[in-house]
Amino acid sequence: MNIFADETVANAYDSYYETEFGKKVDELERAALLEVMKDVPRGKLLELGSGTGHWTEFFLEQGFTVTASEVSDAMFAHARQKLAGRVEFRKADMMNLSIESESVENIAVITALEFVEDQMQAFAQMYRVLKPGGWLIVGCLNDSSVLGKNKADDPVYCHGEFMTKNDLETYLESFGIPQIVECVHLTANSEVLDGTDDAKTVPGVFLAACVQKED
Repeated sequence: MNIFADETVANAYDSYYETEFGKKVDELERAALLEVMKDVPRGKLLELGSGTGHWTEFFLEQGFTVTASEVSDAMFAHARQKLAGRVEFRKADMMNLSIESESVENIAVITALEFVEDQMQAFAQMYRVLKPGGWLIVGCLNDSSVLGKNKADDPVYCHGEFMTKNDLETYLESFGIPQIVECVHLTANSEVLDGTDDAKTVPGVFLAACVQKED
């Protein structure tokens, strides 16, 4: 089941980032991604699971030339409204990418791997199409965090399979030496602890990672 094929879910996705809490989370996630991708040359980038285009806009702002790929028509419709003429759109399933091997300069996938059928296969597909020396940028939700522990209570996240930091590191080590940063450290009451000493006491909800594929 692709929960994001539901028009209601697609409509609500961007609305989250318009709330005060969503704006704070977005700020923290962007900062973490910028930290891990600071060495990535700004060139062509294939974004997998691009959704409504929220992160597509971020990568455009960072100077990438983006091809946005998504399997959900509902999500794609929102992205086309926002980004028509600024990016190339391609409907694609990361379980079976119809892309030539070792042909992609950079890949990004942000909070989409949680909802694929087989994470190992998705990483294998990304490895196959990424050029040697190319970069993979990943953002995912941490199974060890308060969100991960309570995802069964959420109508969207209950459909996802989150990764721990160790899980993500294991997948990325097949590419090279990854850098992983945690952020959005939340209490059980959704209080944001980032920027305080208490942040170190709880796992971050968001894992930002980057790795260069070894030649």
